[in-house]
Amino acid sequence: MIASWPGHIEPNSVSSHISAFYDVMPTLNELVGIFNPIETDGISFLPTLLGQPQKAHDYLYWEFPAYKGQQAVRMGKWKGIRKNMLEGNLTIELYDLENDLQEQQDVASQYPEIIAQIAQIMESAHEPATLDRFKIEVLGDLVDP
Repeated sequence: MIASWPGHIEPNSVSSHISAFYDVMPTLNELVGIFNPIETDGISFLPTLLGQPQKAHDYLYWEFPAYKGQQAVRMGKWKGIRKNMLEGNLTIELYDLENDLQEQQDVASQYPEIIAQIAQIMESAHEPATLDRFKIEVLGDLVDP
């Protein structure tokens, strides 16, 4: 993301703050002084833009039924991802994004404790989809006949 706001954002500043699309609304709301009107998982990243201390997510979670179904967690330097879930796969691959940004080396077998944390997050963060096209049966979502 590139942001420019003369007099507020330090020119040529760089941040390693990790955020997601759902952080944009809370950021814009804080920017214009509006209280977040709905419950959201988003966290305003306005402090990062202003060079101030920033609250961070414990993790980012997402799932997507396309590409044969995917579920992922970003937790610090770690990314755990399940692929091909619509084919019944629940195996979690693990990538160290500090050393493997292109996700070439699955290190899941070396970090069973991280895999256990990510599996717990995947289970607790998943909410059954209401529309059939977003349901992932292997996660327990029931598809209407």
